[in-house]
Amino acid sequence: MGSVADSPSHSNFDELPLHPSHPKASAWGLWGKDDELGTLNMLTTERVQEALREIMSGDRVPLNLAMNAFIQPMNPARKPCDHRIKVKGSANDNELHINTQGANTQGASHWVELRHYPYQRSLQYYNGIRQEDISGPSANHRIGIQNIAKNPITGRGVLLDWASWANSQGIQYASFSTYSIPLSQLVSVASCQGVSFHRGDILFLRTGWLADFRSLSKDEQADLPYRAVRSSICLEASEESIRWHWDNAFAAVASDTGAYEAWPSPQTWGVTMHEVFLSGWGLPIGESFDLEELERLCRNRGKWTFFVVSVPLNVPGGVASPSNAVAIL
Repeated sequence: MGSVADSPSHSNFDELPLHPSHPKASAWGLWGKDDELGTLNMLTTERVQEALREIMSGDRVPLNLAMNAFIQPMNPARKPCDHRIKVKGSANDNELHINTQGANTQGASHWVELRHYPYQRSLQYYNGIRQEDISGPSANHRIGIQNIAKNPITGRGVLLDWASWANSQGIQYASFSTYSIPLSQLVSVASCQGVSFHRGDILFLRTGWLADFRSLSKDEQADLPYRAVRSSICLEASEESIRWHWDNAFAAVASDTGAYEAWPSPQTWGVTMHEVFLSGWGLPIGESFDLEELERLCRNRGKWTFFVVSVPLNVPGGVASPSNAVAIL
């Protein structure tokens, strides 16, 4: 089946959900009742071929933080990366113990997929999958991260540099608070950068969180996860913002923060973006991406679009994975 915007009978956000028994704003069944790719269905071979035209210089920019980029993940209940060298005579092996929810924990750049966060009222994941399908006696691999590994996130990337725009406008904000960026500001950023969107784009949002984190002292960085409320800046989970993402038909979205939406989410529309994006549309969310070098190069060139490839780990039934993402300019 074609993309959201290619499907005339389902191109209107107001027609969601597609069945009255389905959760708010969900698009279950749009690509079939057994679909496990969600919005990644829009990354057709034709769109990937079109995206290749974005490559001009061939410069490659990794978008991944080191697996041990943070002393302690932002959620202290999750363990940081444990890396050990296992000496075997005259050779070495690597042993890694990681929590793949690296972005939510602020431990590494990663994608969260369709198994991560269900609709909180019905506890249903994408296309009606329930918890017992994931972890119960009849558990299966449906809607696991292996689907992205086998169908890598590959296409036209777009960077919106909200942080620089906000500073130029004299907007006062705090990265480590629940500062909700309104959609109107994001639209202004796109306008100032001269950006237009294509169906199936992979959207990256720079809020400045990572730059602000790096400006902290080591002690301040170490203390940050232990705040009473682990709040962070990002988008407002409003109806108009969620509608905008649907209307622009993004295949995936990512930011330099730990949630893509301001967290804890104010839920101004009664649901979080996590619920609608992941479990409603099957839209992967990338978190804690390193967008600093990408922003510098895009600004120097005056071009904010590029080719992007991201191949997560092939973990059958996995919930999340390090992003292994690179932008090619």
